[in-house]
Amino acid sequence: MSVPTLYDIDLVENRLVMEYIEGPTAKTVLDGGSKRTRVLCRQIGEAIARLHRADLVHGDLTTSNMILRDGRLVLIDFSLGEKTRSVEAKGVDLRLLKEALTSAHALGSEYYDAVVASYRRRYRGAREILAKVTEIEERGRYT
Repeated sequence: MSVPTLYDIDLVENRLVMEYIEGPTAKTVLDGGSKRTRVLCRQIGEAIARLHRADLVHGDLTTSNMILRDGRLVLIDFSLGEKTRSVEAKGVDLRLLKEALTSAHALGSEYYDAVVASYRRRYRGAREILAKVTEIEERGRYT
């Protein structure tokens, strides 16, 4: 997983200048249903695990904020992201991805299961976060 390279921060004009990422979004790849979907779901799970291990929350984990460049996953748009140890915030991160996958993709539930399997393998704290996802769902906020 990677993110766009940041070239410049202009504090006077409040601008960021960063790398343009060329490639299809994860949404496009998943909609296409190609053989790449299994690899992509694994990469998504690994990327989220990497973020959460570093106590980073993306804040807007949708397949439109993921681009494949030369077969490698690039996460974009961290505007709602934060540095936090919060289990709640990490749970919301995954819950949002689940919602994005199941509402936008015919095989969304299967994709989510594949992402979670990869996430579990790469993040020791996965059990607690996934329990939080279930708790969030049971609140009825997302049903």
